[in-house]
Amino acid sequence: MLEQHMTSPLHGSRLMPQALDDHAILTPDRLYASIPRDRDLSAGFIDISCKDMARCTNFMAAWIVKQIGNSTDFETLSYIGIPDLRIAAVFLGAVKAGYKMLLPSPRNPPLTNLSLMDQTSCSKILYTAEVTPVVHQLLKINNGMRCIEIPSFQEILSSDPQPYPFSKAFGDAKNDPIVVLHSSGSTGIPKPITMTHATFAVLDRERDLPKVTGRKNRDYSIWDFNGGGRFYTVFPYFHLAGFLSILVNPILTESSSPVLGPPLMPPSGSLLKDMMRHQDICALYLPPSVAEQLLLEPNGIEFFKKLDFVCYTGGPFSPAAGEKLSRVTTLCPLYGSTEAFQVPQLAPAPEDWAWMEWNPNFKLEMQPSPDEDGAFELVLFADPSTENMSALNHNLPGVSEYRTKDLFKQHPRKTELWQYYGRRDDIIVLSNGEKFNPVPMELMIQGYPTVTGALIVGQGRSRATLLIETQRDASPESFEGLCEEIWPLIEKANRLLPAQGRILRRSIIVSNPEKPFTRAGKGTIVRKLTEKAYQSEIDALYASQSAVIMPANSLPTLQPTLKPVFEERSVLEFVRGTIAVAFPELGDIGNEDDLFSKGLDSVLIIQLIQDLKIVLRDSSPGQDFSWLDTRAIYHHSSLESLSKLLTHFLNNDKFPMGGGIHHRTTKMEELVRKYTEGLQAPKQPRASFNPSRFVAILGSTGFLGTYIVGSLLSLDSVETVYCLNRGSDAQARTQTALRSIGQFSQLTFQKAKFISMRLDTRNLGLSDADLSNISRVDTIIYNSWKPDFSIPLLSFEKPFLSGLRNIIDICASSDRQPSLLFISSIAAVGHWAQVHGSQTTIPETPIQDVGVALPMGYGESKCVAERILQVAHETCGIPVTILRVGQIGGSTTAAITEWPTVLGVMGRNATDTSAGWPVQEWLLSIIKTSKALGAFPTHVAPVDWIPVDTLGTMVASIAVEEELDLGIFNAVHPEVTSWDTLLNTLVTKFVISGEKISLPAWLDKMREAVASGKFDRDSLPAVKFEPFLRLLGDGLENMRCDSSNTISVTKRGVHSLSPDILAAWLKDWRF
Repeated sequence: MLEQHMTSPLHGSRLMPQALDDHAILTPDRLYASIPRDRDLSAGFIDISCKDMARCTNFMAAWIVKQIGNSTDFETLSYIGIPDLRIAAVFLGAVKAGYKMLLPSPRNPPLTNLSLMDQTSCSKILYTAEVTPVVHQLLKINNGMRCIEIPSFQEILSSDPQPYPFSKAFGDAKNDPIVVLHSSGSTGIPKPITMTHATFAVLDRERDLPKVTGRKNRDYSIWDFNGGGRFYTVFPYFHLAGFLSILVNPILTESSSPVLGPPLMPPSGSLLKDMMRHQDICALYLPPSVAEQLLLEPNGIEFFKKLDFVCYTGGPFSPAAGEKLSRVTTLCPLYGSTEAFQVPQLAPAPEDWAWMEWNPNFKLEMQPSPDEDGAFELVLFADPSTENMSALNHNLPGVSEYRTKDLFKQHPRKTELWQYYGRRDDIIVLSNGEKFNPVPMELMIQGYPTVTGALIVGQGRSRATLLIETQRDASPESFEGLCEEIWPLIEKANRLLPAQGRILRRSIIVSNPEKPFTRAGKGTIVRKLTEKAYQSEIDALYASQSAVIMPANSLPTLQPTLKPVFEERSVLEFVRGTIAVAFPELGDIGNEDDLFSKGLDSVLIIQLIQDLKIVLRDSSPGQDFSWLDTRAIYHHSSLESLSKLLTHFLNNDKFPMGGGIHHRTTKMEELVRKYTEGLQAPKQPRASFNPSRFVAILGSTGFLGTYIVGSLLSLDSVETVYCLNRGSDAQARTQTALRSIGQFSQLTFQKAKFISMRLDTRNLGLSDADLSNISRVDTIIYNSWKPDFSIPLLSFEKPFLSGLRNIIDICASSDRQPSLLFISSIAAVGHWAQVHGSQTTIPETPIQDVGVALPMGYGESKCVAERILQVAHETCGIPVTILRVGQIGGSTTAAITEWPTVLGVMGRNATDTSAGWPVQEWLLSIIKTSKALGAFPTHVAPVDWIPVDTLGTMVASIAVEEELDLGIFNAVHPEVTSWDTLLNTLVTKFVISGEKISLPAWLDKMREAVASGKFDRDSLPAVKFEPFLRLLGDGLENMRCDSSNTISVTKRGVHSLSPDILAAWLKDWRF
């Protein structure tokens, strides 16, 4: 158990390189750390003693000097590597050689890391082989960096170097800089924080903090294990918690030794369980999400009973999980920052496990937050008296007051207890989960001469809005002119934001001179108070979906040439002009170009409709334009088609109805004929079947694509997997994604070859060499499609249907005659029952009637693709496999946490714990809207969601091992769960209540809510899916799919969809 130790006279005056050398001499067998021999933990662990680590340090010190010489002025040397024990040898060796070590996060964008290197005058990088792609990205931008690959840990460990002395006295060396970590960068570019020997001496002295009678200190001394002990941590070395765990604890504590997991395996509950089975671990230091995953497993609670404590940071435990764990072990929520380190605490009563109590001997204040009622900001203080107890004195010398920007809530009864509440930072999270930092754009706009302030809002909304503050003497007449004048600057600034975060012309509010922005004492805008002051204007903007503040004369006008006749040419130019004003980047759009394919999503289409109606109502007073909605644009999505529709209405006062089922099936059959024209029979019969050794996949970087690639690479029979993607960063994204799901292996990843392609170009735009390689594969998997339910069929023609024909041509012309596996959709046959009457079960057979497609562009396009493939099979003899995928669920393993974006360009947050399931926007919209309406729709769809890891394995198995001529698979879960189970999960697991009503009644209720004006569209996001949901009638819950073929190739079966699994997949969606 834990014990507080007597203070050693050495505490607070030790230099880490010396202290390690002392351990190597006095207690050579003292355990430094334990590391796994292999990814398979059953192979055992290697215990690294202090003597071993001192030898590794001496080797690296001499190696560094040999490579670049020693430093006499603490030159900055950067290290980028995987999270293994080499960091300890490199860091301590560099300090012995006179350097200070910069530890940038490999998951930072290249420009961020180069900025850190520039700020610290760093021109040399040491790196491990595994992060070579990261280093190459840096060199592409700055080829002046000197980059040196370090030896493997095995080579370092097996070395036998001469001792490399480090004989400085603490008094002389205490202010020498030794390491540079960086801030999180949550509010801007990360800042380097330089630390000295004295910084870590503060931790060493925390044993000396005065005791409070009857209380136990909770500070760095908790790591003083009586007689030694092992703890498991998952934090990487570039994180303060990881740096302390891997480099400081083994040296400066009373023998607490970290146990490290496989460096390229992301932390997860299953890995934690395996670690605890193979190691005698007495403590954990990790984010709560990892512990919660283990707790969800059968008998998971038993693993925690032998622990002395669980330290956690990076977020809170869920109340239910925390309560369970607090009954079997001690939970220690730690709080700290790179700048100030951990704030010393007192251990509260067990029932207050979720709260923190600061050590009263530490200088801090909890100051009421000016922009959050009931919240307090933690403020730390430094002065000469805190030199031996506060890292602030050394990390930020000269700073006497440090405002952490972290907010806390006070316990309602025990006023000495505090609970972390959030950040005072500026990050905006849109309703779809997209995060962005508005500050760079705000600063750019504030630089305009007549603008005194700019503020972007949109927390929880579907899009962002810009508030502009002008000079006090500005007149109302100048507001509109200002917006027009400043628009080019806003367009430029928009490039700093994600697509849905960009500012539209009609999403701008100019402040009232009588209501200036609220500012803090130092002149900065107080975001929340200013937003609150303009709440009514903001709500009105979102509710109406239109905003001023665009000059009225910026929209084109429309007048009949000879009353009441409107010419189609004039209407077309009017529509073109409206688009050009709202979306300048589409100024050169062609008459037949599809609007959706040019990048306009459903949100932007709503904006276009509002702009059109403004002018149409002026040109034709009294006419009802309510019919002009997203459905009208959906079916008339080119300039020419929309102009003809408007001309017909303006001249005849009638809205021309479409041709119904016949009209849509005619368009579908036309596309089938277009993309099968000219297909020819093969010149020679196909060779006999052999298991595929060479596989190509088009679309490897998405959610499903990652799991398919991981499964293919794991198969011994597969020699090469060619990954074809439209982007140039596919290799880094795939590597990162495979790490995040625990399927990355450096050895197998060598089998993956990445090629850039252009779907709608002949031969996919491949070079002769790449085309030659692709022509020799055994199987091609086509997994590249736009998952958008709100765009029409023609929006999928290019590049997806045209790309399919290009793939078929490659297959047909290849001597190898590869088979083609197409990832289709159940939506391709979603209207089966409507076409076939009483036959409600969808068979695993080819489509004969395109009318079975769900009447939406996505389903229709997949149906057209299936028909094209059938013709290609019949004409060219190409073996074809079609997988009709339903809703894809999350992973059954739910492998998550801190390391997933390490080589990263994926953009997922490192602390994301969404059980690996990206937000499914249609489902999230239904949940959010139901919450607002207080009502749930019933019978929407069967919950036959197949886990993504199961589906990935299935696709790989079929692609490699199955001999099929024309194979059809309905890839849905064989055990259908009711929609009601999902609703009950929302009620019981997430406490979302509401009545249950039919889908049509629910849609009517939503429409009434919109018409009432009491809700804005952000509260009712399902509005944009209304056309799609109306297509479902009373719901498709009774639809069933024959999945016999699927069951036959799913070797390990499919996990049942229990409420717990559904809750795990949904738990981090923002309801």
